[in-house]
Amino acid sequence: MISEKQLVTLRKIIEELAEEKAPILPEIEPALKKLEGIKAVYFDVYGTIMISGAEPMMRKDGVREVQCMTEAFDSYNLDSKKETIDRSIELLHQFVNESHQAKKEQGIDFPEVDIIEIWEKIVEQLQKEELIGTFKKEEVPELLTDFVIRYDAPWLMPNLESTIKNLQVKGIELGIISNSQFYTPITLEALSGKSMQELGFYEESSFWSFSEDIAKPSVEFYKRAEIYLAKEKGISPNEVLFVGNDMLNDVFPANTIGFKAALFAGDTRSLRLREDEPKCVNLTPDITITDLSQILLCIS
Repeated sequence: MISEKQLVTLRKIIEELAEEKAPILPEIEPALKKLEGIKAVYFDVYGTIMISGAEPMMRKDGVREVQCMTEAFDSYNLDSKKETIDRSIELLHQFVNESHQAKKEQGIDFPEVDIIEIWEKIVEQLQKEELIGTFKKEEVPELLTDFVIRYDAPWLMPNLESTIKNLQVKGIELGIISNSQFYTPITLEALSGKSMQELGFYEESSFWSFSEDIAKPSVEFYKRAEIYLAKEKGISPNEVLFVGNDMLNDVFPANTIGFKAALFAGDTRSLRLREDEPKCVNLTPDITITDLSQILLCIS
């Protein structure tokens, strides 16, 4: 559980490390059309409403992972020699894989990890192996946030806030379905200077993988949003537009449960067409947008 005092510290870390940047537009033309009867618009976060990253994390050849972890360790006066960083990354992969396997055995198709718990285990093991010295368990969220912000290099997508405001004017319900961790909503708040509610995303209508303990591309993850919208708002699946940058993680599960799907192709760094993925071979999004404001052109 993150305390209010920690929240202040985490926001400060994000504000100090985040640097303004612009998306890199891919050579893809938008494909727009009117979508009748849309009553709710749900968003992915990373690569959709937030610019993020330069390469996927958790790669065996992750040079960026090594660099950013070294910088984070240095900022907390931890030993950042190559042996320590290599071991830290090895443990990160090991503990994440072990957590995934254990949860899959419990029947979760695409499980999420508790990343704070993972990093607490990493720090504990590094201390046992005498690779780092004393480090308070309570500081793990700060070290982790420092590393992730360096790695993800986040910034808000252009026209996010104006698009949300105009959707609210139209009476559209808003929400989020995101592969995420505790620092994700904190990052959005730090970058925007607003609370999630002030941004337009209420707690009950936002589905974060870290709190749901399930991740994309699980269809079950999306079904939780579907059930909420039907029960609490009287909105059926075909009245929902989901916006995401990944054909497998976003368009496929949204399409499977009957949501309309918008492929966000607004940044080369995060666009995932998944052309070799069998589930995506014959899959076409309802619309393709290259700027979030284009959503408004497609909703009556």
